[in-house]
Amino acid sequence: MNFRLVDLTQEIYNGMPVYPGHQRTGVFPSKTHEETTRANTSSPSGHTSTTNTIIMSDHGPTHVDAFLHIDKSPDAESIDELGFEWFFNEAICLDLSKFCNTDTWIEPKDLEEACEKSGLEVPKKGTVLIWSGHYEANYKDDFYDYMYTYPGLSESATIWLADRGCINIGIDSPSIDSSAAMKDKGYWAHKACRERKVLNVENLANLKEVVGTKFIFSCLPLKIRRGTGSPVRAVAIYTD
Repeated sequence: MNFRLVDLTQEIYNGMPVYPGHQRTGVFPSKTHEETTRANTSSPSGHTSTTNTIIMSDHGPTHVDAFLHIDKSPDAESIDELGFEWFFNEAICLDLSKFCNTDTWIEPKDLEEACEKSGLEVPKKGTVLIWSGHYEANYKDDFYDYMYTYPGLSESATIWLADRGCINIGIDSPSIDSSAAMKDKGYWAHKACRERKVLNVENLANLKEVVGTKFIFSCLPLKIRRGTGSPVRAVAIYTD
């Protein structure tokens, strides 16, 4: 069997954009080859090494939310308590790029239209990725537009996906909610995810490469004890 993989993950680097209020991402050297060269002068193999220290939010780069992030009930699952089936399943990617550069709330009729146009159906116990075009248009040196103006799913649109068996929703912007949610704090898509037990992946990249297709989606998280979410390496997997 042949595989083709498409990387859907943003690069992690010092000063990358993160959702307002989250820990900024920092990547800096802990030790260098130059330092260990001096420390290992007696090494018979000429061994040197270098390492980095990474500081980031568990919702910083391309990441998946755990239910603990959005649900204050004592039994809300942390990232280490969720099985692999949440993060490795069948997926489709829908084209909602007509809403790029707006703070529109995407509605059920928009999802229906995108499914009809692509000929795709929401996979049961699977993932739906939303290509808004936001990453390609606004992930630049000046991150203001990327962080503060993007479309997202309405509560009813999120429920529409859940009703059809979707268990994970991904998008190429900082949140599955519209940026308008930062103004009135009405995080309706997250509310629906909490109530309907749907995960979400944010800050995806390169969805233009997979839009209108069906594939296996992998976004395996780190096993962070009591993690509210985790960075992921998101990949679309095509098989022959």
